[in-house]
Amino acid sequence: MRVACLYYGQPRFTANPYCYESHKKFIFDRYDTDIYAHLWWDEDDEAQWDRSHVSSDWEFSTWLQMENCPKDRYDLNRFIEKWKPHHLITEKPKEFENDKMFSQIQEKFDAERFHKKNFHNQLSQLYSIEQVGKLLDKLNYTYDFIITIRTDINIWDYPDLYQLHNNKFYLSSHSPHFPDLGFIFGRRYKKFLNAYTHTMDGLVNLNECWAPVAEAFKYSCYNRYYSQNDLVRIPLPLRLVRGVDCQGPTW
Repeated sequence: MRVACLYYGQPRFTANPYCYESHKKFIFDRYDTDIYAHLWWDEDDEAQWDRSHVSSDWEFSTWLQMENCPKDRYDLNRFIEKWKPHHLITEKPKEFENDKMFSQIQEKFDAERFHKKNFHNQLSQLYSIEQVGKLLDKLNYTYDFIITIRTDINIWDYPDLYQLHNNKFYLSSHSPHFPDLGFIFGRRYKKFLNAYTHTMDGLVNLNECWAPVAEAFKYSCYNRYYSQNDLVRIPLPLRLVRGVDCQGPTW
């Protein structure tokens, strides 16, 4: 079985052994896996670390309830050495804005919680996902399944893909919304990866969003192209880690 594993965003906590080892155990060792990635990385930071030997922090949304999210100067090299991506794009972090949409968010939601920095972080994530999706499209390989995941995810358990159907879109059953720590789907659902363009083009109906967050914008994009009948909610215990020795929270 051929699987495309898509990584996006910030290469956080690549030194955490639980993340890489769980990805290897449940995905890489089981299937013929190609790894694609679009990661935020600033080479100027590397030069700064060489001078000061002090790491800075990644930006993160305030609801993650972390005191900080430290960068590691070796995160990118470690990702390349351990994950061995078949296709990798790095890009210097940049600012994302959509003033019209943000004004609507301020009118409908808690402005203190969903402020401009958090909105920027949501757009940044969507952009990164779309970029790795474009890379997948450009190469035009055939895969049985596509998986979205991040470097800071510890997989506690994972379904046997041979028992799934690639004409369905699988997501975690732990939330009634659109939990987005990881998805499993067939190639017919690849338009879902274009949630950034969908959002920036003003196609998100905020009245249908439970919150102005990336997973709601992804859900809106999914609904534009695909049927609710094809969503399958399954146990998918993916845990977001908060440090290099963290296994993730218990739900």
